[in-house]
Amino acid sequence: MEDKKAITILMNLLKKQILTAEEKEAISSAIGIFSWTSLAKTRMKAIKEKSDKNNFK
Repeated sequence: MEDKKAITILMNLLKKQILTAEEKEAISSAIGIFSWTSLAKTRMKAIKEKSDKNNFK
């Protein structure tokens, strides 16, 4: 599952009123982790593209 899709699902789950405070905190932590991994993947992709571009000059 893509990180963005997982984040969307978790955000929708957070909107429901049936979760305890501890469950909401766990979901928020998971969203944070998915966000950071998504940012890291984007950063690594940009670095690789820049490297590939510089290697073909």
